[in-house]
Amino acid sequence: MQSGVLNSVLRILSKAGYVVTDLIETKPRCFDIVAKKDENIFLIKILYNIDSLKGEMAEEMKKVATLLSAVPIVVGEKFKLDFLERGVVYNRYGLPVINTATFYDFIIEDMPPMVYSAPGGYYVKLDSEKIRKVREELGISLGEMAGYLGVSRRAIKKYEEGIDTSVENALKLEDLLGTYIIKAIDLKNFVKECRDLEENPEKLQLGKKEEEIIDQLRVIGIKVYPIRHAPFDIVSKPGEKEDEMVLTGVRQVREIEKRAKILGKISEVLSTKAAYIVEKKVSQTSDMVVFLMKEDLDCIVSAKDFITIINEKKRTEKNI
Repeated sequence: MQSGVLNSVLRILSKAGYVVTDLIETKPRCFDIVAKKDENIFLIKILYNIDSLKGEMAEEMKKVATLLSAVPIVVGEKFKLDFLERGVVYNRYGLPVINTATFYDFIIEDMPPMVYSAPGGYYVKLDSEKIRKVREELGISLGEMAGYLGVSRRAIKKYEEGIDTSVENALKLEDLLGTYIIKAIDLKNFVKECRDLEENPEKLQLGKKEEEIIDQLRVIGIKVYPIRHAPFDIVSKPGEKEDEMVLTGVRQVREIEKRAKILGKISEVLSTKAAYIVEKKVSQTSDMVVFLMKEDLDCIVSAKDFITIINEKKRTEKNI
C-alpha cells in the first residue's frame, strides 16, 4: 500500500514537470523523494499510516529541509484507524501531513488546502483584516456579530486580531459578511526554519575515521552539519557568505558506491555539488559525485581550496 502512495506521488510530480529522484533503495531515511521545479524544492516522506513517523525522523527531516532551502511534506493515507480527509492538513511532530488527493490538488491544480486538523476538530485560518473591513462597511457591530455566531464579543475581537476558528464558525462568518474570509494553508511555510542545526559527531555513532574527517573539514573553515538518516552524512558549507553547498559522504562502508550513486542523483536534482571522502580508492559510480581521498584533506588549508579541488576533480573526471 505504501508503494502505491509512492508511485502516485511520483506520477503527480512528473505530470507537474518536477525533476525527481526517489531514495527507496536506502535505509533508514528521513525523506523518500527529492523534487525540484524552478525555485521549488520538496522533500517528501511517504507513509501509508502516518502513525509510523517517529519524532527523531521528523526533526531530521526539518533540519535537512532548512539546510537545503526545501519544503518538507509527509504524504500518507491513514492515521491509526482513520483515513485522512481531502483538503485537510494534519500535523505530525510539526510537519504538514496530507493525503495523495490533497497533494494532487496542491501540485497539479494549484489548490492549497484550506482546513487543518487539531485536537477538537477541524479549523481554518481567517483573513482578519478583511473581516474587520467588511464588518465595518456593513455597519455590523462586534456585539451583533457575536450574537449571530453565538460567541462572545471578545472572540470576535480575537478573529479580527488573527486567531483561528472552527470550520463551522468560519462558514457562519462568511454567510453573515457575504464574502470569503478563509485563508489557504501555506504548506511552503508551514514548518518554521530549524535553528538547531549543530550536532556533535559523537551522536551520529560514526567511527574514528569519519570523526577525523569531520574534524579536518572544520579545521579548514568549513561549516559542517551532520545528518543521520540520508544518503549523505553531512552538508558542508564553505563559509557564511558563500552560497556553495556540498552534500558530503564520509561513512566508510561496503556500500560506498551504492550510496554515492544515490547521492549523485540527489545532487543532480538539486544542482548542488557532491563529494565522498574515502580512505581507499573506489570505482567511479556517478558523474555528479567527486571522490576525495582522506589524505587529500591534509593539503587543503581553506574552505575555498576545498571547493577548488572539487571543481578541478570534476572537470578532470569529465574529460577522462
